[in-house]
Amino acid sequence: MAQGTGKKQDYSPVNLTGMTRVALAVEEPPKEIAPAELVAPTEQAKAARPPIATAAIGLMLAAGGVDLALGLYWILWGANAFAGFLFLLIGGAYAYGGRGLYADESWGWGAGVLGGVLAVLVGVLVRPLGAIPIGVAIAVIVPLVLVRDHYGMVRFNPDVEERRNEEVRAQRTQNPGGVHCPRCGSTQLWIAKDGSAFCENCKAGILSIAALA
Repeated sequence: MAQGTGKKQDYSPVNLTGMTRVALAVEEPPKEIAPAELVAPTEQAKAARPPIATAAIGLMLAAGGVDLALGLYWILWGANAFAGFLFLLIGGAYAYGGRGLYADESWGWGAGVLGGVLAVLVGVLVRPLGAIPIGVAIAVIVPLVLVRDHYGMVRFNPDVEERRNEEVRAQRTQNPGGVHCPRCGSTQLWIAKDGSAFCENCKAGILSIAALA
């Protein structure tokens, strides 16, 4: 008999242990949640991630490998240790930033953009091979710019946010049916999409306005 099955039978009222618990009014311990029922935050973020963001993660990891390889080349055979060291740093930033993007952390987005800008600046100085990291940097920066909203990299505009809040308030405070709060009789209700409401006058919550209409 499996261990999990045995635990369920111990708390069942049809066996001796269960009847004893019922007779003594002993509450059943909370059931353990199976590990398979728990969803990791990373998996939830992955499910909501736009396809372009997923592509950006792959491009950043690939760019990290390319720049690390170029850095080693310039240090060992290219007779340019300084450029090689810079590309090792850029490659590390790409790789570590890709890990941050996979976890939906905004600093990963910044690491990708910063690494791309540095790759372009350093690549210009070490042509013709510098064209490789420049092309890779452009391929990384373009999708990152397209998904900046997903990672919260947008400038806050107070006027736009205020106008948006006013639009939401206008929608939610419409009360065409003239429903009254059962507690104070006010019609100043904030009506949610699910039919519940909140009275702005007495701060009372209403489970459903359908029963009041």
